[in-house]
Amino acid sequence: ERCQPVRGRLFAGSGQRQTMATGFVSDVEKPPTALEPSAAAASPSTAVLVRRLWWLMLFVGFAIVEFVSVGPSTQYIILTFFASYHGGGDCERTPSSGPCRAAAGNAALYTGVSSGICSCVGAVMALSLGSVSDRLGRRPVLRLRTWLSLLPVATLALHVFHGQTLWLFLIASPVFRVFDISGVLLAVITDLVPEKTARASAIGFFITFCITTVMATLPLAGLLPMHTLVLISLAATVMKLMFVYTVLPESSLSMSGEQELKDVFSTPVVALRVFLRHGFIFRMAFVLVFSSLGFAGVNTVLAPYLTAYLSLTRAEGSGLLLSSVVSGAFGLAIGVGPLVANFGEIGALQACLALATAFPLLLVACTTPGQVCFLASILGAPLFMLAPIISGIKSNLVTQDEQGLVQGGLACIANLATAIADVMFGFLYMYATEHGTTKSRSSVFPLFFICASLTGASWLLALSLPRRLPPPLAWSSKVAGVSIVAPLLGEGAAVSTA
Repeated sequence: ERCQPVRGRLFAGSGQRQTMATGFVSDVEKPPTALEPSAAAASPSTAVLVRRLWWLMLFVGFAIVEFVSVGPSTQYIILTFFASYHGGGDCERTPSSGPCRAAAGNAALYTGVSSGICSCVGAVMALSLGSVSDRLGRRPVLRLRTWLSLLPVATLALHVFHGQTLWLFLIASPVFRVFDISGVLLAVITDLVPEKTARASAIGFFITFCITTVMATLPLAGLLPMHTLVLISLAATVMKLMFVYTVLPESSLSMSGEQELKDVFSTPVVALRVFLRHGFIFRMAFVLVFSSLGFAGVNTVLAPYLTAYLSLTRAEGSGLLLSSVVSGAFGLAIGVGPLVANFGEIGALQACLALATAFPLLLVACTTPGQVCFLASILGAPLFMLAPIISGIKSNLVTQDEQGLVQGGLACIANLATAIADVMFGFLYMYATEHGTTKSRSSVFPLFFICASLTGASWLLALSLPRRLPPPLAWSSKVAGVSIVAPLLGEGAAVSTA
């Protein structure tokens, strides 16, 4: 009833483009979709992206040096600590010895349970932090994250330099990981790159920078002495603290600090309404669930499997990570753009998930660390390409003022799925290897088959998605008291729009 019949010319933009229209038009402007960009929404160049994202790149760069520098060493510190309960031994020098193989089982169980607990709490944190950052700004969240990063770094230094028990680090690390800001970081990128058609490329560029930083750090992590690496990690933490209080700006221009705190606690209900908005978002959420289950299973099982059964050393582990990130950087640099341009975002998602399904199956055929390194160098690219593709899809499904909510909500879903997989695969590894006493590596093969099945389910769900993305519609947008999302509900779940 609010629509008016019109005849004549409707001018768009500055008047250089015009269309003839007859019939009915709504008084609510139709939002542009990802497949219908405006003339002004040209993709920014690399130089423009650097000028927009430079401070975010520095922030994440400090964090990468802070944790990647000690990452390979931390695995062997934990193994040696647990090996002390089974007779002792240096697991960096003899990773396949009896005590270290038993320690790998303990480490898998600890990783599964601790990651499961912190992922459950982190799921709520990711959802709430995305909404909080929409209201109070991104900077306070990033500052709090920086302070929390001191916990694992300081407790690890106490163990290495002063011989304090490693349990302080084993407790502090999950506490830090609970504070998941992945949704906030993605929301920052959407703040700085308002062009919807350029977000997938911007996320890919940002991840490429992260991978490049990891590539520069990993050789040092594999070659330098452990004590030197811990000092580097401490220095990076101090520099990041100085950065967030002297340089870090605020990116969110739509924050509303006057919002009541009770709105934050209603975030899960609002996020659920977003995910039930239509069938596309609903299915994308389940694609993320099953892929997160499969990836988390591989992450939980792979590290103890490689050290206990393939005798992976710290230097070889650094080389494995380096080959993976080099392949990922190659895929992000020259693969994401052409793949999305030729097959669309959904086609690119389907192709990458198919290769991700094959990865755990091919791991079974690898008998040496060199073969695993070769496999990672081949399939690392599609695995890394999944991140910008999925992030680009989900950021184009909602309006600008809901970016923090949806990014945090999907991070919440991924965390819950990861929590389930971490605990499940931690116990399954202990059961399959008989608490690390089994000498045959084939005892771990069923776990890789389960991971492939979960990722395969995600791939099959992705095949059911339509190739065309639905337009981003706000839940609160209404015409004459009727939600404008109502026509879309026929495709997905029924939602009350009272």
